[in-house]
Amino acid sequence: MKLEKIGDNLLTFLEDNKKRIRHIIGTDIIIDRLAMLTDIYMPAMVQHQKVFPKYKGINKGKTVVITGTGPTFDYYNQISDAIHMGLNTAILKESIKYDYYFVCDYCKENDRQQEVFNQILRDDDLVKFFGIHYRNDECLIPDYIREQKGAETFYADSYDYGLYGSRIKAARKFICPLDISTSPFRSYGTTLFIVFQFALWTHPDKIYIVGADCSRGYSKEAAAADVDNDHSWMKWGWKQLAKFAKMNYPDIEIVSINPVGLKGVFKDVYTKEYEMSLRK
Repeated sequence: MKLEKIGDNLLTFLEDNKKRIRHIIGTDIIIDRLAMLTDIYMPAMVQHQKVFPKYKGINKGKTVVITGTGPTFDYYNQISDAIHMGLNTAILKESIKYDYYFVCDYCKENDRQQEVFNQILRDDDLVKFFGIHYRNDECLIPDYIREQKGAETFYADSYDYGLYGSRIKAARKFICPLDISTSPFRSYGTTLFIVFQFALWTHPDKIYIVGADCSRGYSKEAAAADVDNDHSWMKWGWKQLAKFAKMNYPDIEIVSINPVGLKGVFKDVYTKEYEMSLRK
């Protein structure tokens, strides 16, 4: 059958069934929105009121460091007298003492992830935040882990990563909640966006962003060295967060340490260790 004939048949089918197609699509959208309300937004209104009011403005007058797990994380040495917030495998870098920690995903078959949870749960002084992600039930952190050591539970709304992949701009308009005590976090594919939103909520004088390379690969100290994923798609989200921070927290100085793909979004600062590595 010629392509023209196939195209004509498809157009005929769509025309003859447009009412049915609209009904199916419309129903799916309605069901999806209702699921978001019942699974994320309504529970978040209740749960976040219990968790986040006590952290609002808690870091005024202080410096906060948030750490991702990009390659430049290997060139970061802990800034003294700073509050450190991390995520996922960054906890495995032994030279950093964390104050707050965020994890969204769980996989019992993953030995490295088990190591992450073991390390998190060993630290009694660490404030732990375990997330519940919309459309991510297969990675849900079990209740018996949440109940250990008094971990805080939060909700996060993420775009459908399986549908959109790394094309974050194809998801929908980037929305950052102003009041996380009544709204779920927006992750858009990375927990680091959640950590940054929480850091803003605590309202420090300065925020350092570490290991948010928006490029290829992972830190050798904190993650699997043989993985070489491309994270350049994250830069668009960081730009939206920078606009949000400038509008709502203009008094917070935000600095990106050793930026690669993130260069030019915030104030850029490079460490001597990283600059020396570029000369080799």
